[in-house]
Amino acid sequence: MLVGCNSLQTAVSVIVVGVAGGFKVSGAALLSQSMNVRGGGIIIIQRYGRLLINALRITKDVVIGRTNPTFARRLLLAAGSKQKFTVPVRPLLFVTSYSLFSSKEKKKESPETTKMADEGVKSLSETIQHADQLFDENNFQEAYDLLQKYPAQETYDIKWRLARVTFSLSKPQPSPRKEELVREAFRYAEEALKLNDGDFASHKWYSILLDAKSSLDGIKERVTQLETVKQHMQRAVELNPNDPTSWYILGHFYYGLADLPWYQRKIVSTIFATPPTGTYEQALECFEKAESTQPNFYSMNHLMLAKTYQALKQAEKAKEFMTLAANVAVLNEDDKQCKEEATKLLKKM
Repeated sequence: MLVGCNSLQTAVSVIVVGVAGGFKVSGAALLSQSMNVRGGGIIIIQRYGRLLINALRITKDVVIGRTNPTFARRLLLAAGSKQKFTVPVRPLLFVTSYSLFSSKEKKKESPETTKMADEGVKSLSETIQHADQLFDENNFQEAYDLLQKYPAQETYDIKWRLARVTFSLSKPQPSPRKEELVREAFRYAEEALKLNDGDFASHKWYSILLDAKSSLDGIKERVTQLETVKQHMQRAVELNPNDPTSWYILGHFYYGLADLPWYQRKIVSTIFATPPTGTYEQALECFEKAESTQPNFYSMNHLMLAKTYQALKQAEKAKEFMTLAANVAVLNEDDKQCKEEATKLLKKM
């Protein structure tokens, strides 16, 4: 016979099937009263409580082979049955839930544990893949919401992606919401770097967001952080020279230093004994490296190439890339900014 049990504290749903006589009896009835079942000539009396526990324990031993069936019948009788079994042929068979039996087999479920661990990794992988797809499609709010729902928030791959998407969300926002999002993004970048400083993405987004956050705190703070920003940008390029965005931000850094107005240069020289330096040539090298690594990866790289060529008095090259920047299809805030600035500059060329 087969029995499915969930709890001793509830009216257990038990189905008893007598193989010898072909009968069925509800265990809920068996728990409360004696029943004479005539199909196979077997009379079973079960009481709620100790007898049921003993019966389950004994029949479990029969199932796993520790107890002889004949001896099991004697134990059942001793446990409280007042009638003898009249069919000496087939033992009773109980199949119960794990909530009733805490067996050693349950503790040995390493394959199941491994499966659960694999599912956890797969869940992270799927979350990352979906978040990246949403980000690439400029669905920044949806990507942000998805990453926020992931249960293990202290995960490196979640943290740096939160930094990236939160920064993207900040761009079209007016103050003070823009500043709030930039600072939130910086916190994620800071946490990501602490979790893993051996990956290029943590250094890239830390450098971007350190510069963005420090700019909110005034020109002096931004200048103070220049060297730190540069170090993390360079580290990102070292760790992954095939990432075009890392080359772009390093080029932008060099361009910014080369293009500093005189009053900011004075502040830099006041703060640093040996101030960080950058030239248009260094900037151009980085922008060209980014473009050769992945052509047309970012509209702003075209704009910066044009501005750098213009600063180096290479008019034809400057116009070529300015035209590309002015004709960009607007898909996000960066494209919008790029198109507006390039269109204005192109008219002056």
